[in-house]
Amino acid sequence: MFINKLYQKIVSIPLKLLVNSKLLPEDPIKELEIDPQSPIYYVLQRRSTSSFLMLQEKTKQLNLPPPKIMAHNTTEIENGTVFFLQNKALFGFGGKLVKKYQKLLEELLKKQQMDKDNHHQLVPVSIYWGRNPGKEKSLLRLLFTDTESATVLRKFFLFLFQGRNSFVRIAKPVNLFNVVKDNSNTATLLTKLTRTLRVHFHRHRQAAMGPLISNRRQVVTNVIASNNVKSAIERQSRAKKISPEKAKKLAEKYAKEIASAYSYKTIRILESALTHFWNKIYDGVEVRNSEMVRQLAATHEIVYLPCHRSHIDYLLLSYTLYHEGLVPPHIAAGINLNFWPAGPVLRRGGAFFLRRSFGGNKLYTAVFNEYIFQVMDRGIPLEFFPEGGRSRTGRLLQPKTGLLAMTVQSCLRGLRKPVAIIPVYVGYERIFEGKSYLHELRGANKKRESFGQLLGIRKKLKQAFGKVYLNFSPPLFLNKYLDEQQPDWHQYKGEISAKPTWLTPQVTSLASLLLERINASVTLNSVSLVALVLLSTERMAIDRQELETQLKLLLSLTKNAKYSAQTHIPSESPKELIAQAEKLGTIYAVDNPMGEVISTDEQTAILLTYYRNNILHVFITPALIASSFLNQQSMTQEMLIKNLTQLYPFLKKELFLHWNEVEFHQHICDNVTVFIEKEILTQEGDQLIRVDENKIGFEQLFTLAQIARPTLLRYGIILTLLSTQAGRGDISRQTLENRSQQLAQRIAALHSLNAPEAFDKNLFRNMVSVLRDHELIKVTEDNNFTVNTNLTELQDLVLNSINIHSKQIMQKTANWANQYWNKN
Repeated sequence: MFINKLYQKIVSIPLKLLVNSKLLPEDPIKELEIDPQSPIYYVLQRRSTSSFLMLQEKTKQLNLPPPKIMAHNTTEIENGTVFFLQNKALFGFGGKLVKKYQKLLEELLKKQQMDKDNHHQLVPVSIYWGRNPGKEKSLLRLLFTDTESATVLRKFFLFLFQGRNSFVRIAKPVNLFNVVKDNSNTATLLTKLTRTLRVHFHRHRQAAMGPLISNRRQVVTNVIASNNVKSAIERQSRAKKISPEKAKKLAEKYAKEIASAYSYKTIRILESALTHFWNKIYDGVEVRNSEMVRQLAATHEIVYLPCHRSHIDYLLLSYTLYHEGLVPPHIAAGINLNFWPAGPVLRRGGAFFLRRSFGGNKLYTAVFNEYIFQVMDRGIPLEFFPEGGRSRTGRLLQPKTGLLAMTVQSCLRGLRKPVAIIPVYVGYERIFEGKSYLHELRGANKKRESFGQLLGIRKKLKQAFGKVYLNFSPPLFLNKYLDEQQPDWHQYKGEISAKPTWLTPQVTSLASLLLERINASVTLNSVSLVALVLLSTERMAIDRQELETQLKLLLSLTKNAKYSAQTHIPSESPKELIAQAEKLGTIYAVDNPMGEVISTDEQTAILLTYYRNNILHVFITPALIASSFLNQQSMTQEMLIKNLTQLYPFLKKELFLHWNEVEFHQHICDNVTVFIEKEILTQEGDQLIRVDENKIGFEQLFTLAQIARPTLLRYGIILTLLSTQAGRGDISRQTLENRSQQLAQRIAALHSLNAPEAFDKNLFRNMVSVLRDHELIKVTEDNNFTVNTNLTELQDLVLNSINIHSKQIMQKTANWANQYWNKN
């Protein structure tokens, strides 16, 4: 023991000087549900003095039992005892089980069988010296890549080169009480437990490191050599009447254009640069549910689906995953980002590039499809944006389903691990691209990504951008989903690029479901909440006290009529939220003899619509309830539910609301309960009655109703245009969309904030699609629309939900527009 302690003292010197390890998760006691009151034992994969000392340091920080090495002359297993699963291996290979600790584990199992009052916890601990998985067929990885079984010389190099990039990963404890429940003999239990622990260490290492890095040239060769691409080359040769060699060279060109060139060295450089970048411009990055991802990454092929707000998104997600002890994913990036110097750097950081449109190019499609399959089959996590591009309005865009379809096809074909799709919500208090988005929505051409744009970032480094929020939503297990939705999917196993008849509609439904989960995981922040209220006022100005009152109501609605269990509600008070929005320069205070007024300028107000739209879906139900009482003193709750249910299909498609009809009804009732508690509504028998206009509750109701005003106005515009066509002939879809957009732009320019919604044709297209699905309009043979006369009922409902002034403006403008169009 003396020699052992002396050796530990010697090793601890370079360890303290050269090593600065990160603990994962940061609060393992809470996140992993470790019980400090019950006996705790630790398991390390291999005997290692440095690993033991690192474990010692972390347990001291956490106030957990200090790790102990069993003396040779004792058989007593104390609280905190460390079990080593394997002996050191030669050059990182092999490693037999340690017989001594196998016997002690067996004794511990017997101890648990006898001790029914305590649940003994076995906590696996992994130590990662760096995150380099090494290259295939590389001798250097034997010297420099991570291993707990390193020789003294190798460990010195690890201290020197990877000491500041080491991780201590504590895993969920194994409850030995549950292990001994099946009443097997201890030898059998020991075998099962040992096998479980060995698999655990292997899987978690793969999740942290990823597979060995393949040479990019070899990746291209493997793609071209696949049966799928070989067949596509033959078809290309026949169709284009070119030689097979020329078709093969074209396929190789496509593969090189697509393939990532993942480099651990580049990841390290980017990590260092981005750490400086985040600290410079952001007040912090808040991450939620990362432990869930760590658990899944050990057993599943992970596909990340983040919403797309900014170019920062993919950097942020990869950076966060790296710091959470997980391998960064391979990211699908638009070919527009493949410019010097960003393209080569992104490619080495894990990006692979795709064209915006495959344009019916079957050879390119086959190469890309095969590349996706091979990436997933090797266990490399994948990331792509289901919206296709960045949202310019702050809303989720309608999904582009191409990559999702390829993911499903890869699953059908057969992967080594089941697939877990993890939707990811990314939110910003301020985004980089705000002003450029506004210009694009107003008709300016999108600026092509270039080196000049990168240089322009320097100017923004002096600005404050607040916090960033990254929330991992509950996963969708693709194999299980297909079992439930399409039980026959297994019959396509091994089939390349299978396209069953149900694939397209099923992928479309799946995409909507995933976007609903993203919206359900939204974080409400200071700027979005303040924007929601401020933009609901007539002149973008509000008394500070009134703003605090309205924010208090919004927070009460989110707590007592929850949008989703995953929605994150800020802990700050209304006063603190306002102060944060002021700090970020989105609002300012104006002195007034009767109290401070909070306001903003018109340009900033237009940008604030982006942040309002980030959270509009959370408050659309209470806003519509308030709107229902603008022009009506009272109504029954049954009628309220009936009216809002008529609007729900449009809202669900546009805002990706996650409820079914029954759940939506319950959400309405929950909000009504809050309205009654806050004395905005009262209830007499089956009647809901609006508060008197001279009371504070009516001001709250009126301001809340204005949240839904832009949405209802847009619906009213389309319905008014269509109602004028009822019985008068047909109107083409393009004409309807164009005229709706023109009318919205004119109303915005003359009578309200000239906001992005007025310029977004997709919003009008969504409503037309729902009207068609519900047969309120029908497509004729010449691809025009015939209008159902029942449309007027929906129109009346919408117009009765906006204030009289807004209704008059819209009808006046619509009449003028019809006269203008008839003349022209």
